[in-house]
Amino acid sequence: MILSAGLGSRLRPLTADLPKPLVPILNRPLLWYLIVSLRAAGIHEIVINLHYRGEQIRTWLGGGESLGVEVTYSQESELLGSAGGVRRVRDFFGDEPALIIHGDILFDVDLREVIQYHLCRNAQATVVLHPAYHRYSYGVIRVNAHGDISQFVDQQAPWVSGPLSDTVFTGVQILDPAVLDAIPAECVATLTADVYPHLLTRAWRFYGYVMQGYWSDLGTPRRYWEANMDIVSGRVTPAGIAPQDGIHRAAPHQLPWFAGNHVQPSVVLGAAAEVASEASIGPEVILGEGCRVADGVHIVQSVLWPRVHVEAGVTIARSIITRDITIPAGSRLVDKIASASGITEL
Repeated sequence: MILSAGLGSRLRPLTADLPKPLVPILNRPLLWYLIVSLRAAGIHEIVINLHYRGEQIRTWLGGGESLGVEVTYSQESELLGSAGGVRRVRDFFGDEPALIIHGDILFDVDLREVIQYHLCRNAQATVVLHPAYHRYSYGVIRVNAHGDISQFVDQQAPWVSGPLSDTVFTGVQILDPAVLDAIPAECVATLTADVYPHLLTRAWRFYGYVMQGYWSDLGTPRRYWEANMDIVSGRVTPAGIAPQDGIHRAAPHQLPWFAGNHVQPSVVLGAAAEVASEASIGPEVILGEGCRVADGVHIVQSVLWPRVHVEAGVTIARSIITRDITIPAGSRLVDKIASASGITEL
């Protein structure tokens, strides 16, 4: 299950007219990466819960055939929270463990390893954890070397001994039917606040798989920008992604319109993007489909969504420009977000 019903409030203005799972990462919707990761783990049946602008997800993904998966939708007229949303589709999982992923994350953990970890321990619940607790203002989860969880935010399991590591929850988890059935039907509840702390009140088989690779919660515009820069630069590659999946990092000699030394890789170009010969772009620039960049423009470390028109003499650095925006000639945008609602700080 991919949890996709949230309002994306922290990600505004990027989600003003777009559901969070459809924000573009290297010109692909975030949801595409999550589905490809699931498919790489051998999972082909997926349920997605919808609420905020859910019709856009249905329109883009349909039944999932184009990505080699079969998708079922759960439309929530009112938000049920992560636990309530999972409980609502309890029958979808049958008697099998449920792999549940939040719809606003990128990661390079091998989900096949996580599944094997869960099965080998005969676990009832396994949460994927990351040691980057200092980067996020989340509650700390403490786990020992065997994967036993000693503390989940404020709830402690005094029978678990150390030494203990401090981690944060990544939004990836596997739940057995017994845990799903313990969630009250027709409830509004979250997994992190209402389910997992409860598992520590008695000896459920509750484990933490500590991953060491790349993980990012794209919950804010700054972290969204950072994730795009991480990937376009080649510093990280999300799970399940291969060059043939449509990610290309263009060097200057590969760009048909290149003239002189005006391009510094890595640059990712969407279909029908047009860049004038006297523009300077890169490093670490993503241009969406149909973008037009005029002469005298200088763009570095920025993400331009589809159909952005950048007029002559503009400077853009460390910024995000959402779709269908025109940046007037001579503008200077540094650490900004340009959207239909105006210019805000990144």
